[in-house]
Amino acid sequence: MSTSVIDFSKAWWSEVYNRIIGAAVFLDDASAECLHWDGGLFNLLMGGAVSVKTLSPFETSSKDHKKAVFITQATSTQLQTVCEIIRNSNFTHCILISCVSLDVVFLELNEGRDVSDVVSAARAPAEAIKQLEGMLQDAMGKTHSIIEVVHIPIFTISPTNVVFLTPPYHKLFPLYDGKLIPDSTSLDLYSLSSSERSHVRRLASGLNSMFDSMNFKEDIYYMGAFSSLVAGVLENSPVCLARRKNCSNPTSLIIVDRTLDLCGVTSHSMDSVLDKVMAVLPRFPGHSNDVAVDMSALCQANVTNPAEDLQLSPGCLYHANEDGCVQSFEYMINKSQKEVMFDLYNKLSKIDVQKSPSPKTLMKVTPQSVEKIVNASKGNYDIIGKHAGVLQQAMAVVHTLKSPKRAQIDLLMSLERQVQQSLVASRDSTSVLHQVSQLIKSRKERQLPLERLLALTVHVYSLTGTEVAFSKQHEDSLRETLSVAIFEDHKTLFAGEESKMATPEECDEIARKIMARLKDVAQMRKILTKYNSVLKRCETGVGHEYRGVLQQLVEDLVDTERPEIPDLRHRNEGIKDLLRSGLNILTSKKSRTSKHPLDNSVVVIFVIGGITSEECKRLHRSVITSGVDNSVLIASTRLVTPVEAMRDVLAL
Repeated sequence: MSTSVIDFSKAWWSEVYNRIIGAAVFLDDASAECLHWDGGLFNLLMGGAVSVKTLSPFETSSKDHKKAVFITQATSTQLQTVCEIIRNSNFTHCILISCVSLDVVFLELNEGRDVSDVVSAARAPAEAIKQLEGMLQDAMGKTHSIIEVVHIPIFTISPTNVVFLTPPYHKLFPLYDGKLIPDSTSLDLYSLSSSERSHVRRLASGLNSMFDSMNFKEDIYYMGAFSSLVAGVLENSPVCLARRKNCSNPTSLIIVDRTLDLCGVTSHSMDSVLDKVMAVLPRFPGHSNDVAVDMSALCQANVTNPAEDLQLSPGCLYHANEDGCVQSFEYMINKSQKEVMFDLYNKLSKIDVQKSPSPKTLMKVTPQSVEKIVNASKGNYDIIGKHAGVLQQAMAVVHTLKSPKRAQIDLLMSLERQVQQSLVASRDSTSVLHQVSQLIKSRKERQLPLERLLALTVHVYSLTGTEVAFSKQHEDSLRETLSVAIFEDHKTLFAGEESKMATPEECDEIARKIMARLKDVAQMRKILTKYNSVLKRCETGVGHEYRGVLQQLVEDLVDTERPEIPDLRHRNEGIKDLLRSGLNILTSKKSRTSKHPLDNSVVVIFVIGGITSEECKRLHRSVITSGVDNSVLIASTRLVTPVEAMRDVLAL
């Protein structure tokens, strides 16, 4: 049995590569991102694809291309796009690879119809294939044509051997018809909007496909209301029930709502180099877990604005086909900044044309010393071609450490520490919100963007939880300050949207909605009993420190004393236990000992709504230092930065 998600991913990409020979290949963004982490574009071209294009209704293929392969998440919009491309091309052989389980595609194709009999009879995948084949046949309009529809679960990437992410679900966040807190305590899938419901089913189907491939038979645990919905689909859907009958390797799956603890993802206190890079550099186009690196310093191109100039493709961090780069990427998660700098300098020194000082003779590696070696390769395309990966990684780290944004982040780190001290010193009558209001008012002088201060505000509300009751006066003052700031900065705050003039009344309404969300953020841990506080006394006994819900959970999980974890619910608890036990439940004190996640050799901890590489490092370290023999995999929908987390929470 392999517990490697990397092996799972590679095995299914091999199935894709077997089908692309002589084909024009079209991919959606999520599939392209997964491909990037498996080896990238050249895997398709070297595997026999005649062309590779994005899945867009504006794309078509040469008339002499007769075979097409579509790699897609099979949403209704994407299926329409596939048909549009087929109509404008001359294909006689089309293969539709659905990265999502066909039983879920069937439900979406038949939204609003009663198809319960088809689903319960396990005929949904076969019916989906019929519908999709008919759709493709109509688009091709040819009597002599070959059509194939197949499900291949392409949805994971693996930054390290113990961490995996799910790019197709990077937008998934614990919301209930757009709200942070559900209206009702009796939750089911229909408490969600149609798109939220679809995302839950799709994520559950992906995990089901992965567990099927890895022969995992899971016990499901969850923390948080949204996670209970994902757990419910995995526990009860006919496809998952059928799969568990055939799988034999016991596994514990722990699903956790990100909203229970937003401090970790909105904090600017970053030790991990990868978190720093992701917080400073823009995202690689179409990707949620890699960055775009300006490589113009190595080229002869005259580029004035690398972020907008399309004549020069950006570099990136992850290079799957270069072992040294894969190692350096893992160092960016798990090692200190000093160790990462020495690692990069060491790799660069082997290609240095100017013979810079040996890494052994250096006491400290600075961004300038790394940049000097990189710049020495300018225009030498032979060296650039052979060592493109490490040069891109080095430039990413150099640009991050030299960026003016680093000063902003350092200032926010110190502000977070001040806030923490204020909260600990004066839990009842704290003036923290007054401090935040003053920061927002003085943001221009301090050169702090409003979006980073909003992330700090979310951090404050999540940190305090229900332990501090802010005064109405301070909250009203913060709302008024936000309203003015949003009016002044709306063009940068909503830069991705169509630029429009915002009225003071509109900005006031946005500020009111933000305040309502912040109050919800403070209530998120109200449902917890043991982990309702994240401000814990330091082990030294002096002062307090932030210890996140995930950290507390993992420390309890690996504790040899096996303490009670009342906040971790088990899907099998409740009526099933009563039925199993019969009347013994009335006569015996305890019919059986309760299950523990570490009873199984493999544990998967999945965080819905994003995670930081710093959290991944700390959780993994807790497992390693505990000495437990279990394989613990850490997973989430994506790597997230403070500003991205803030936008998810406040719906900006």
